[in-house]
Amino acid sequence: MIYRFTLFLGLLLLGPVEAYAAGETRSAVQDRGYLICGVGIDDVGFASRQADGRWTGFEVDFCRAVAAAVLNDAEAVEFVPLDSLNRLRVLQDGQVDVLFRTTTHNFTRDVTLGLEFPAITYYDTQKVLVFADTGASNLTDLDGMTICANSGTTSIDNIRVAIERAGISVEILEIASQSGRWRAFFGRECQAVTADGSDLAARVASQPQYRTDFALLEDDISNEPLGAVVRQSDPEWVHIVRWVVNLTIAAEANDLGQGSDTDQIADIGLPSGDTLGLADTWGADVITQVGNYGEIFERNLGAGSPLNLPRGLNRLWSDGGLMYPLPMQAP
Repeated sequence: MIYRFTLFLGLLLLGPVEAYAAGETRSAVQDRGYLICGVGIDDVGFASRQADGRWTGFEVDFCRAVAAAVLNDAEAVEFVPLDSLNRLRVLQDGQVDVLFRTTTHNFTRDVTLGLEFPAITYYDTQKVLVFADTGASNLTDLDGMTICANSGTTSIDNIRVAIERAGISVEILEIASQSGRWRAFFGRECQAVTADGSDLAARVASQPQYRTDFALLEDDISNEPLGAVVRQSDPEWVHIVRWVVNLTIAAEANDLGQGSDTDQIADIGLPSGDTLGLADTWGADVITQVGNYGEIFERNLGAGSPLNLPRGLNRLWSDGGLMYPLPMQAP
């Protein structure tokens, strides 16, 4: 496993890497021998660095899935932890190959920033968490209170709109980092905190002794489709990331997982590797080394994790969710 624990200032000192044209990102990753993947910082359930130095999390595993497809080795990843303010700039500057960092796919980011969102990995909603002793159950109950939110996120824009529509007076305490936001909330600098619902639920679930101290408001502030982000200058790389994520969903739909053999995986009609500049084992490498979508979810966020979060919208379409794989059959 390869690690880099370098924040934005350190990345700036390294200098920008050129933005790759068609096919060059894959070639650069293969020549380098490892994938450089942007992830969150102490993002419970999604991206955390353990005491032994190993990275774990839902989005960490999608980094590994891309590395398995491109390099036949899920462990050949250098993780770069990024906060909400610098994540997109670091990707634009070419200092990471792909970003898996609870990033919402929206019009502005997709159209005006030179970025591409190949696939949604998690359907979320923005929520508000409060101290239970506030007695608040919906947004209007926060009139006269303070709410913490992160700079550089869709959450802070959305909560401003929601407060204005509700016609209430709420002070917003804008904080740059996710860890700083939690410190401010737990330190009672604000009575409420807003972010992706998965972020809030995971943090509360990770502290079971305090769960009754907090409550989620009834309001859904916005829908937040989270996914992988790459530069739009390299269409082949867009395709690789899109079809790797899609493969994990298709594998679950076909009851294929880490314990499946290569013949079983081949039966879902995977295209040959050369269509993407990959080895013919790319699909089997992803599934046997990392697993299908359900396995990735369960071990990091679901029943196989301390968080025990429900799948919700992220169930397969056949189970009433939104995860619907594109056909994988070769032409």
